Formats: sequence, C-alpha cells, structure tokens
Amino acid sequence: MTVNNRDLFSSFGKLFQNRAFVMAVAQQFHFGDHGNERGGRGQMGILRVLADAPAGLTNAEIAEILDIRPSSVSATLNRLEDGGLIEREPSAHDKRVVIVRLSDRGREMADHRAQGTSDLADQLFGNLTDDERNQLQHLLDKLRANADDIDIQDLMQFGQQHGFGPRPGWGHGHHWFN
Repeated sequence: MTVNNRDLFSSFGKLFQNRAFVMAVAQQFHFGDHGNERGGRGQMGILRVLADAPAGLTNAEIAEILDIRPSSVSATLNRLEDGGLIEREPSAHDKRVVIVRLSDRGREMADHRAQGTSDLADQLFGNLTDDERNQLQHLLDKLRANADDIDIQDLMQFGQQHGFGPRPGWGHGHHWFN
C-alpha cells in the first residue's frame, strides 16, 4: 500500500467515525438505495416501495419488486398494518385482489424520512461546488466498482496464511486480529 493510498484509507476511516456521516449512511441503507432498485427488503423497503406507488400495490407486486417471498411480504405487511402505517382494501376491479397503500400516518412518516435524508445530504455535501459533487460522484462510482471486484475470500485466506486472519467461529464474538 502506498503512502497516498494509506492516507486515503485513513481519511475514509475518519469519515466513518463521524456520527452524522454514519447516521446518514445507515438512514440511506434502511430507507434508500443500497444495491436494490427500491432499497431494503424489510419494513423500510416495503414502505419505500409503497411511497413510490400512491395507487397501491398487491402483495405479489411488492414481492416481485423487492425480490422476496410472498409469505415474507404478508408477514411484514401484518406488522406494518398493526403499526398503522399501511391500509389494505379490495381491488375495485377484482375482489380477490387486495391493494396495499400507505396510510396517512405511513405517508407522513415516508415524507418525513425523505425530507430528513434530503436535509442531511444538503448538510453533508452543501460545501461542495457542483463540479466537486460531480467529481466526487465519479470517484465514488469508480471506488464502488473496484470494491465490487475485490474477493473478500482472497483477503481472508491471505490473512490466515500470515497468521492474522479470522479465527474459527469468526463473526461470533471473535476478532479479526490475533
């Protein structure tokens, strides 16, 4: 690793130690886009999908959009309905079909989260010019594409071969380094 790469890595580490930045990333992960065209797959993912579909969706459509099992959609919708965030009603065209929509409370929550995300993004990136934001986006896209090509298994095998890899049972209370 060159000194410049080590410095960049350190800068990213410092950025990820900033609470506001970590909260913004976590918020985007739970309610925004993180590799899936519509965001997460749990309750937040379903709320996001429904926020984008004011006319409502069927269970099957939600399952297809989020690429999850219909039974998982049904269970999650039950929890959202219990929380007053969604409403279900029979389709006007086919009484066998149930249309799921955000309730007023669900819409309010989705709007509040969307505004909060926008405000946080404006605060985090507000001191950059348009050119700097475009350049940063370009560089982050390149980094992400490069990161997608990294095989974590190769890194873990290298670490094990050199005595500092994960221990048996790693991920269950064990640490990466000995």
